[in-house]
Amino acid sequence: MVPTTFHWRNSLPLTDNGKIDRKALTAVAAELDVAEQNHEGPNTATEHRLAAAWAEVLGIPKDQIGRRHHFFDLGGTSLSALKLAIALNRAVSFKDLAARPILAEQAALLERRFDGEGGVRAAPAPVPSGRCATTGTTAA
Repeated sequence: MVPTTFHWRNSLPLTDNGKIDRKALTAVAAELDVAEQNHEGPNTATEHRLAAAWAEVLGIPKDQIGRRHHFFDLGGTSLSALKLAIALNRAVSFKDLAARPILAEQAALLERRFDGEGGVRAAPAPVPSGRCATTGTTAA
């Protein structure tokens, strides 16, 4: 990925061990981001819930996440995408997140997978232990 903007700093935030503090650096970058002048916040309930999950995983304030934001541009990595998939109770896969990194696109995908009452469609019933997942027969 190529950064869209560069900000010159005299020093970088460091941890107690002398390493670059990535969370503090992300916060500094968010404060300096001038591209947020036309920030459009989440519109739907799904977008709001998804923005909250992004904020939790990325460690940034929810109000800095708009519906047109790109997960990986906000500091997301493959590991944080996996954490997001887990936080969403695996309603989306890593492949889904990589293919649709924009908040509004992810929300639309989730809404298509939800039923009309706001709940997730029923998952297949778990297979009792000792049975084959495909045939349902017991192992001998």
